[in-house]
Amino acid sequence: MKTLLASTVVATLLVVAAVASAQFTSDTLPANHHIHDCRAAPCVYPHLAVGFFPQILGKSLATYLQDPAVCNDATDKALLPPLDEKPEPNQPLRAGVCFTSTTVIHLRSINANNSAPAGWSGPIAPTVLNGVNYITYWLVTPR
Repeated sequence: MKTLLASTVVATLLVVAAVASAQFTSDTLPANHHIHDCRAAPCVYPHLAVGFFPQILGKSLATYLQDPAVCNDATDKALLPPLDEKPEPNQPLRAGVCFTSTTVIHLRSINANNSAPAGWSGPIAPTVLNGVNYITYWLVTPR
């Protein structure tokens, strides 16, 4: 009986360790990723502002911070307009995905005069850049 109990405890600890190791923390981020876990400025890379993520996910700040959004630094951002240039018509200001342990958060900021992507939620986070009004839409899917 003691052997069975000891084996069960060891197995449980291994499962807990595996789950914990799968969770990203600010110290274990993959290369070229940042985490939206900063609550007060100044935020220092790779810790960026919490921003609208709790609202998008429908969570309190405290709950969100237990599993904050991790985003890649998006090599495809080179295809987006530089901050000092006006984007081409219909070109998004922001496009990408972020992750929590359970969700994929798709983000897209487009000209406020354009229609929302079909099936996406929003708008949120209005931004004006070079005289163009952008609004952000999101789509949350299971990971």
